[in-house]
Amino acid sequence: MGNKSDNKKNSFRLSDEARAVIDNEYSQPAMGGVYDFGEDADDYQQAYLPKSYPQRRRRSPAPVYVPQEEYPEEEYEDEEYEEEPRPRKRKKHRLRKLLIRVLVLSLLVIIADIGVLFYRGELWFNQPRKRDYPVRGPVITEKAGAVSWKDFSQQNIQMCYIRATKSTAYEDERFDKNAEGSGQTKLPVGFMHVYDPNMAGEDQAEHFIEVCGNMNGRLRPAVDCDFGLLYKIIPPDYTVLCNELRIFADRIEEEYGCTPIIKCSSKVYTAIAADERFDDCPIWYVSEFSKPDDTVDWELWGYSSRVRFDHYDSHSFLEMVLLRDGEEQLEEMYLN
Repeated sequence: MGNKSDNKKNSFRLSDEARAVIDNEYSQPAMGGVYDFGEDADDYQQAYLPKSYPQRRRRSPAPVYVPQEEYPEEEYEDEEYEEEPRPRKRKKHRLRKLLIRVLVLSLLVIIADIGVLFYRGELWFNQPRKRDYPVRGPVITEKAGAVSWKDFSQQNIQMCYIRATKSTAYEDERFDKNAEGSGQTKLPVGFMHVYDPNMAGEDQAEHFIEVCGNMNGRLRPAVDCDFGLLYKIIPPDYTVLCNELRIFADRIEEEYGCTPIIKCSSKVYTAIAADERFDDCPIWYVSEFSKPDDTVDWELWGYSSRVRFDHYDSHSFLEMVLLRDGEEQLEEMYLN
């Protein structure tokens, strides 16, 4: 009896190879790894499992166990969680910004100072030296207002021109008072006519003579041909201008015994200098940005229009003119 029971109990036994397959499939892998049978898993199952054994649900092959490299705990924490230090602003960057601001501020102050000096007439493009050109003076018009001639003549000026007339009918509003006041001083003074290229030269000369009258003891008269912006954009007919201006000069010479000084800029000078008829007329050359070229035959130089003096009401800017040859030339300009 004992042998029969033992035979029944041991009638179903797995072979050692099948048991090894089952143990390997369901046992926990050592050190957390997973064993992979690969493509031979199905062959092992069919060969060693009995057909009467219930079919188990197959699992997908587990990934091959690859042991990960172990890192020290401190290094891992530093690499993963420690915040990178923020870059600190260096002192030299702050100093550089401060220097840039100071330089920009200084540059703005310098530009502002230069602008003020230009506005006040203390700084200009032309600054001819006094020792080179000692005889100089302003041009006075009605824009200057009332002039205290006694005090005005005591300033650092050696001559002066007063605007008298313009075209054929206009007379400077303050000419009579300026002529009378300047006549009571020892300051050399001359009278000026502003030429109109659209009017006849003889009519303009008659108007000038009528207003100025006797000019004994005055400087040689001048005619201003430095035309305005309109005539610079639309130049006059220089052929007609030369003819009429010559008529004007001849009438002035007939009345006062000398031709007038012609005040002009580069364009008019080029047109007049090319004509031999004006060789007997001294040139008052206007050049506010540079000294006249050596090709210009000038006797007077209008070098600035932004000069201020004292002892006149408006304190506006005045034109300035100087003589090329100084005192000797000034003596020759007086009318007898």
